[in-house]
Amino acid sequence: MRQVRHGESGVTLIEILVSLAIFAVIGIAGLNVLDAVASTGERSDEQLDRLAEIDHAFLVVRRDLSQSVGLETRLNKEGLTFRRTQMGETLEMSYRLDDAILLREIRPTDTSPMSQLMLTGVANARWRLLTGSRRWTSLWPAEGKSAAHRPLAVELTIEVMRDGYAFPQSVTRVFALPAGQGR
Repeated sequence: MRQVRHGESGVTLIEILVSLAIFAVIGIAGLNVLDAVASTGERSDEQLDRLAEIDHAFLVVRRDLSQSVGLETRLNKEGLTFRRTQMGETLEMSYRLDDAILLREIRPTDTSPMSQLMLTGVANARWRLLTGSRRWTSLWPAEGKSAAHRPLAVELTIEVMRDGYAFPQSVTRVFALPAGQGR
């Protein structure tokens, strides 16, 4: 004979325990997904902040180079040095790497030099200049020669350290110098 359940009958203890177990499994899975999304968001924010720092450094370099003047650009192992104008005054600008920090040095004519931290965590910074003969060089002017012509462009490659990576990552930018400087 078959047992018939009446409308006023309740749920059994087993049914309640099974439903609680299913709810707990769904809750734990949801928390794991939420935690993964939160940690991914944090890592993305950190990487975006780092990219913004790198982009800002390149922006400042581009602005300085777009205002460069004269034939006094020098490139050697220490870094890049050139002159630029600012509000009618000529400043000597220098970019160099010092203990994993990209530094910008500003030397006004009548005061002592000022250093500005541009970017930290830089493993290496390589500068090259594009000559009027369309060749890249790492020294300017060439040893024993005068700088009769100005370079056409400047290339900067920086190797930045990133968390979780054993090797630095390279970022390269090429900056055109103001028109008419090459020849």
